Amino acid sequence: MEEKHKVLSKASLISGFVKSKLLQLQRNPRDAEVRAKLAKMRRGIGEQPGAVPELWDLLFDGLPEELEGRGNDPSRAEKAVYTALTLYALHQQGKDLHSEFMYLENNTLGRAVGQLARKSNGNEEAVIRRFNVVVTSADLTEFSWHLRNIIQLCKRESIPLDYAALARDLYEYQDLNRLDNVRLKWGRDFYRELSYREKDEDEAGTGSKE
Repeated sequence: MEEKHKVLSKASLISGFVKSKLLQLQRNPRDAEVRAKLAKMRRGIGEQPGAVPELWDLLFDGLPEELEGRGNDPSRAEKAVYTALTLYALHQQGKDLHSEFMYLENNTLGRAVGQLARKSNGNEEAVIRRFNVVVTSADLTEFSWHLRNIIQLCKRESIPLDYAALARDLYEYQDLNRLDNVRLKWGRDFYRELSYREKDEDEAGTGSKE
């Protein structure tokens, strides 16, 4: 029980840290500075945390001590934070941070992909296949590689994502004892979102008959 509490406490710290970083970016009035930082963040995609010195401040400035690694390798928390923030930069590319902020609280990965499927013009199965590849990845490196494709599609459709929740999920995804719980949550959110479309279609059909 104590170990589970520690995991949940760290997960909460992770989501809070990522949320604060993203809101700092959005509230920064110096647009050119923000665009430059986002470009640097995109260059860090696929790298290990700490490998790109230009991004040290992004990862380590304000990071709670409990999330810091202790050895030569990045901690699970550092990996989760870094992956979420760099993928956010990809998602935000070419969009205004004020009118099209691609961070949206409570729009979890499962919900966002469900919304993507709803907009797929009959290509739901293709979206589901992509999603299955993502969530069955063997490790975080493979996961983030496949997730980029989903992020690009969400960007095209202007579907935002809760990156604070994603960071939390990615932290738990690296824990074999929590992995299936995370997948279960994503699956539930995905099909709950799909059910909204079926409800809309049923209501539209009823309306047309009337």
